[in-house]
Amino acid sequence: MPHTDPKKFAEGLDRYKAGDYAAAFQIWLPLARNGDISAMRNVGHLLRRGLGTKRDPERALYFYERAGSAGQPGGALNAAFMYLDGDGVPKKPESAAFWFFVAARLGLPLAQYNLGVLYETGTGVEKALPIALGWYGLAAQGGNARALERLKQLVPALPSPPPPSSVTREGSGPNLPPPAPPGAPEIETTGTESH
Repeated sequence: MPHTDPKKFAEGLDRYKAGDYAAAFQIWLPLARNGDISAMRNVGHLLRRGLGTKRDPERALYFYERAGSAGQPGGALNAAFMYLDGDGVPKKPESAAFWFFVAARLGLPLAQYNLGVLYETGTGVEKALPIALGWYGLAAQGGNARALERLKQLVPALPSPPPPSSVTREGSGPNLPPPAPPGAPEIETTGTESH
């Protein structure tokens, strides 16, 4: 069972804010080793930047991945950026996509936006505009302005539906598609009539 000590964690945060990174590292490292996922992320940050300890990107990535695997979105996001940028570790776009996905599923709009970019460009994943649009949509709902801008650019450029088919013979009506299968989404019409 992970051991967390909110008082000790807060003490490390105070030391960090005061610029005493070495003290913060010494406080957070035992917490991280005992399973505190926020301490794991913070230790990863200190190791990645070389703050209060020697820069060690591989150890930073280890702590970020452990934190992300345990549900800490910032750890997953930082692991993604390390793989994407090749920040002290080999560039691995596929691994970046995986960690962006983890952080995106944990609700981080920045990760959702970046995952959209990867799907739009085919970086580390198979190029898939519909999936990119989905991630952009979630990111925009979460307040990510860049995702909203991307949607404003992409959606108008999408192909239009085909024009309605003409009447096959006089009086028989248009050729209608078969009814949608059960559970298929329906068009929203609420509020479309003016009074």
